[in-house]
Amino acid sequence: MAHYKAVIVGAGRMAGTIDDECVDYPGVALPYCHAAGYAAVPEVELLAFADPLTDKVRSLQERYGVPRGYEDYREMIEREKPDIVSVCTPATVHCEAVLFAAEHGARAIYCEKALCCSLAEADRMTEAVESRGIKFNTGTLRRWAPGMEALRGMIEQGDLGGLQAVITYSVGGMLHSASHFFDLMLYLAGDPELEWIQGTVTDGDFDPAAARWDNDLSGIGQFRLSNGVMGHVLSTGLWAEFAAIGSEGSVAIMNNGVEFGLRRREPICGGKYYEFHPAEFPPYERGSATVRLISDLVQALDTGGETRQGIRRAVNTAEIAFGIIESHRQGGARVALPLARRDFWMHSH
Repeated sequence: MAHYKAVIVGAGRMAGTIDDECVDYPGVALPYCHAAGYAAVPEVELLAFADPLTDKVRSLQERYGVPRGYEDYREMIEREKPDIVSVCTPATVHCEAVLFAAEHGARAIYCEKALCCSLAEADRMTEAVESRGIKFNTGTLRRWAPGMEALRGMIEQGDLGGLQAVITYSVGGMLHSASHFFDLMLYLAGDPELEWIQGTVTDGDFDPAAARWDNDLSGIGQFRLSNGVMGHVLSTGLWAEFAAIGSEGSVAIMNNGVEFGLRRREPICGGKYYEFHPAEFPPYERGSATVRLISDLVQALDTGGETRQGIRRAVNTAEIAFGIIESHRQGGARVALPLARRDFWMHSH
């Protein structure tokens, strides 16, 4: 029986229609969008959508049997008094929407990525959420994907030996697309603290003297984590592919998590040399990462515990993005994380 009330701010693709694009896509286990995810979690009742585009609101109301729609999300939150607020607007609105939800009684927030457009905004969001004990997750969904969870379990059990590196082979916009990738890298590494980053912006027209940028920049680089693991940010044609490399084995994550290629280090020539030989990745049951994320929020509300991610881990994905930019601004220097400079603003969808 539902015992938490939810509302959705924004009536776009992630709010309720992106599932139509993913029906035949093996890289996504449905349901994927917020509304369909809530419909699959019996503890939650979705009460309303809000968006200035009222035709979209009405369409989603009809599709999901949601009783009410609003033009203004502020009015919706004030009237509905929800336990859970989903923020599915463009990232340029995330900070103000999260702050309003936090200040008007939300107990849990599911915010789409990118988290926000500057580290100053991230700091304001963090203070608003943590000072009120609000449960928080962002839509960097690979953290809740069963295959990624199985891989993290292998790493924690030492099946790859000591983890040495995590790699993303693609970037895209560092806030919109790479927030997914950076969060997965941090999750597989065990969510340690960030120590330093060194990188280069690959957009040829970037002006390092600018105080803001109206496009989501891309970049390459490397960062070090407090447990000694290195993160390598590459820009290649291997879109949404990753690797976790340990002293005794490695796993290649291929085709957006559809395939996992495990190799184990084995001695040859009487132990004089070593090779990495293919092995079977452990079986796991596919399931919706969206449903698992929402269920994580519900469990945190039920128990008073923490979510799998929380806002500080979400902020770390932005630290990596803005860290690459700051390193580029300093001529490719290694810069300490968290960044001292928090005011640089970058647009993201």
